[in-house]
Amino acid sequence: MLVQERVAFSEVEDQIEKVVNKLKEIRDSFDDKESWINEVRDVINDMENHIDKFLSQKEKHGADQTTLIECFRDDMLKIEVLLSETIQRVTQLDSNMSSDGLKEGQTSASSSILSSLESDYSKLSECLQDCLMYCCIFPENFLIHKGKLIRLLVAEGLIKEKEGRLMEDIAEEHIAELVNRGMLEIDYELSGNATKLKVTSIYREFCIRQIEEGKFKFSTSVPHKARCVVTNLDMLKVDNSQLCSLFLIGKQTPLEERNEWLKLEVAKFLRVLDLEGTKIKSLPDVVSDLIHLRYLCLKDTEITELPEGLINLKELQTLDIRWCGYIAEIPKFVLSLSNLRHLKMMKNYGVCGVKLPQGIGSLTKLLTLTGIDPSGEIARDIGNLTELRRLGVMDVTEEVINELSSSIMKMQGLLSLSLESKKSRLTEKLVLVESFSPPLSLQKLKLEGYLEKIPSWLGSLERLTNIRLGYSHLLENPALVLQFLPNLKVLSLWHAYDGLQMGKEFCKAGGFPKLENLTMASEFLEEWTELEEGALPSLKYLLFHSCRRLRTLPEGLQFVTTLQRLQLMPLLDDHEVRLKPDGGQENYKIKHIPIVTYMTTSMIQELFKERMMNQHH
Repeated sequence: MLVQERVAFSEVEDQIEKVVNKLKEIRDSFDDKESWINEVRDVINDMENHIDKFLSQKEKHGADQTTLIECFRDDMLKIEVLLSETIQRVTQLDSNMSSDGLKEGQTSASSSILSSLESDYSKLSECLQDCLMYCCIFPENFLIHKGKLIRLLVAEGLIKEKEGRLMEDIAEEHIAELVNRGMLEIDYELSGNATKLKVTSIYREFCIRQIEEGKFKFSTSVPHKARCVVTNLDMLKVDNSQLCSLFLIGKQTPLEERNEWLKLEVAKFLRVLDLEGTKIKSLPDVVSDLIHLRYLCLKDTEITELPEGLINLKELQTLDIRWCGYIAEIPKFVLSLSNLRHLKMMKNYGVCGVKLPQGIGSLTKLLTLTGIDPSGEIARDIGNLTELRRLGVMDVTEEVINELSSSIMKMQGLLSLSLESKKSRLTEKLVLVESFSPPLSLQKLKLEGYLEKIPSWLGSLERLTNIRLGYSHLLENPALVLQFLPNLKVLSLWHAYDGLQMGKEFCKAGGFPKLENLTMASEFLEEWTELEEGALPSLKYLLFHSCRRLRTLPEGLQFVTTLQRLQLMPLLDDHEVRLKPDGGQENYKIKHIPIVTYMTTSMIQELFKERMMNQHH
């Protein structure tokens, strides 16, 4: 265990050094662009938050800090990727500005473009216009998860009910339509596990102008100004008496310190309250009076318990408490929230699955239930939730697996399933029974924990689009089965295969026909020798993570012409030399890829040590 922690801690130092180097690169290249410096400053603030959180949690975790260190290392990886993509966007923006002949400071489209935008907009249905305008309440370039946007559109009353159809499905169709029309832009997370969206800049400018000129009104009775996004917590400027939706975005001063909760007393018609990322430690009594509230997000706050007054929120549809303090148990009063559709939970450091009250099966409108502990009667109880679309179960053990399997097989409309063993990162076995077979409707599957073999049913789930196998440590390459899944788009093999070598058997010609995003993480993989020409015909993103022994990239990678981004984290120092464009022996394999980012194994300890020293002063 000590050796494992020492290795993990060394990797944390490496990750921070790479972030520092990336910051230096940005400073040297883009110090004359104030707007981009501001964006980088936000990323730096996020990095500082992660470091502060890590250091504070480090004191609490005692001897076993492996999981904590690994989570922190992943956080630093995401920061480095954000910085890399910032550089790429600046370069692309400069190119676009030059090619389009746009002048610096130009903020409006030409009259011909404006006419085209008006024509496109007029062709939208009333519901689509509402959805597009709603997305414009968020700051420019703000990315919102697709799932969250779907839940918000439903909570705001912007989706019209249709008999026999879920409003969430209709909302997803609206979003897809706006993406197809080029009005919403997709930004895939590095892991491929989530899709983020933002309004295309030119359409956002058009929509904001429509609102400012009074040419647009929501089809609902709620005015646009009643939906408020606060980025600096200056709530004194908000007319709370008209408030319908409130989002707090960015690093916030704790609400308790500013005594601004009192202003919510007059926000009688509030439907959406999103406090994600704020540092609040408790919800005040006034929230219990918001009887029209449909959406309450407490994600990544420091709240440690849910007040009993929430029993009054009879209209509540979404309760999001992921990474919320140390909430380990859901109170029984939640069973009274009969309109609840989405209960999203996820363990924080030191907390595993969240315990549910007996009788959770009575909430028959639930579509989403994640982060649960299935112990006691819960594994059987959730069998009553036959309408569930998304289920996430932690702490899967031999004691519950039979009841849990039986319950899951009753959920014939299930789209997403996540099963995790206890301490999955520490090679705890994920128990599965032979008789278990998930519903054929399944589109997304996540299995975390040691597997003796690939589940026999995996190859039959032809609707699967997204798979993550985490810490499976299989001795047989799972790609031998997975490459024949016809609709698979995202595959993450996260320490899933312990083989030392892979060849063209990983993907035959025509294998993985729709795969767009592939993540490989392995401490064992030393050599990937070959890819058949015609393999991975749709691949866009390829990430090698923690492949510290990988000596070469596969021959044949040069034939994957669809590849848009390659990332190697970390990369052996001598391998970096072979990939360089000036004489690098392997450069021919990657020179066709528009974006290539990598971090060498050169360690970075300076920033981390400096941060540690500052923490103790």
